Amino acid sequence: MISNQPLTPHGPGFRFIDRFEKTGPAEGMGWKFLDPSAGFFADHFPGNPLMPAVLVVECAAQAAGVLLMGDGKNPTTPVFLASIDQFRILTPISPGETLETRVLLEKEFGPLAICSIECSASGRAVARGKITLSREITKPQSS
Repeated sequence: MISNQPLTPHGPGFRFIDRFEKTGPAEGMGWKFLDPSAGFFADHFPGNPLMPAVLVVECAAQAAGVLLMGDGKNPTTPVFLASIDQFRILTPISPGETLETRVLLEKEFGPLAICSIECSASGRAVARGKITLSREITKPQSS
């Protein structure tokens, strides 16, 4: 799937996936160009800009979300990040690179889905791990 339409329910300032392609029944690849003018590069870190690790995880979660929302089960229901597991940042990512995120759906149980993630940029591995997404959001109960 390559689209000019938003791939996620996020607003334009928080979209961390530019395009997505399903590469198998339970896998896909997402891409995000890291625009050097993005605000986070100015402050992380001045003179040595790097993509914040938490935003690498967000790219992964959004790519996994696109895979799950497009699975034909309920594509209009957004998914939510429920857990970050065994996730490692292997090397820094610089402005001007394109982050490529490979997603593999490993297991679904109830509203939860576990995905394996591999991120790369400029031909090198930059992050890998697992995340769990939920098709339901649990709101805290008031006391």
